[in-house]
Order: sequence, then C-alpha cells, then structure tokens
Amino acid sequence: MTTYFTNFLLVSFLFISLLGKAQNKPSLRWEPGISMTKKIDSRWSYNLSLSGRQRFTNYGEGEKNIKTDRWEIKSFGTYTLLGGKKISLGYMYRTVDPFEQESGWEHRITQQFAFITNFGGYRLGNKFRIEQRIRSSNYLTRLRYAISNDFPLQGESLDPKEFYLISGNELVYAFNRRGTELENRFSLGIGRLIQGGQKIQFSVASRYSDLVSDNRDHIIQFESVYYFSL
Repeated sequence: MTTYFTNFLLVSFLFISLLGKAQNKPSLRWEPGISMTKKIDSRWSYNLSLSGRQRFTNYGEGEKNIKTDRWEIKSFGTYTLLGGKKISLGYMYRTVDPFEQESGWEHRITQQFAFITNFGGYRLGNKFRIEQRIRSSNYLTRLRYAISNDFPLQGESLDPKEFYLISGNELVYAFNRRGTELENRFSLGIGRLIQGGQKIQFSVASRYSDLVSDNRDHIIQFESVYYFSL
C-alpha cells in the first residue's frame, strides 16, 4: 500500500500546484467520514454516513484558521430499476461551526437518479441530483450532475487487497431569490478493497465556486472515507 499511496500523494501535490497558479491562496480543508450500506433485498438498499470537516486556512489571503466547521449525518434509500439504474431519496442534517456560540444548521432533501454508461471501454458513473437546502440563514435549491470513473490498478477486475483509482467531475448550480451560483468540483483518488465489501478511499478535490461572478472562491479539500456493507 505504501508505494501506491506515495505515488498518489505525489500526483495530488502536482495537481494542487498546477491549480495554485489560478489562485494563490485557496482554502485548505480535510473531510473524514464513514459510510455504511445495507442491502434489504434485490431492489432496495439504504445508506447511512457520518462526516465532519476540518478547516485549516480561510479564502483569499490563506490566513491560518484551524476549526471544525461542520458535522453532518446523511441517509439514502435507493431502489434499483431495470438495467441497473437507481433512484434515491435522501435526507441530511448538518451543524455549521458546531463549537461556536452562534452555530448554524441545515436540513437537506435530495432526489437522485444514477446510472452507468460505457465509453471507450470505460465504465462511467452518472448522477443527477436535485436538492432542497433549508438553512438557518436561507433556502437554496441546487441542481447537480456528476460523472466519475474508477478502475483497478491490477488486472481487469478488483479483488480483495487490491487498489483502484477514481476520478470525477461535478457541476453544481444553485439558486434562490437572492441570485444564482455555479460551482465545479474535480477530484482524484485512490482506494483499496479490503474484504467483504469494505474499502478505504483517499482523494483530493479542487472546488471552484461563484463561477458566474468575478469573486471566485477556491477550495482544496482532502477526503478520507471508510466504506462497509452489512
């Protein structure tokens, strides 16, 4: 694992340095999480996940600001259609700045449609989402489309104790009475299948927000997630 993980870190830092030319001081964050999936029968399954986010620097000048800025719990119920297509309904509760005196909150309802396409010999995962975000400060609707690809590093199929690479890009369009926002998220990651459906995945993501305005924010976010099935 050491060799693969070292190579991944080298590629990640190269990726970050190239992005850094576009904006000198992005916000640096780390988001660890755990995700559990339970298959009820051949059609139905549900997912429950917990995650937090640690901020290290602010936007703009890159000033140091180490704080936990969110905790969240998410659940999804999923039904598999013919052809492997899936529809899901999800709910999330998030606390914003949980250790601050004036902390905020968010309820989120998500409708999702997911399917697999094949292009040039690659399996591409596609996800369309509609979200209703009810915050302590405002209400926001978001439309999201994500495409991703993962493939094993050893052989044509992924076996226990083997590694895989995953990459993806997502567009997020948000709107309410105050205006609109457009965000792009690109990610690159490496994972390892352990056994019995368990896997651990590390990734780095570049997020650009406010693309429709001149005041753009850039986030570099490291993510680590442990997945398991029951």
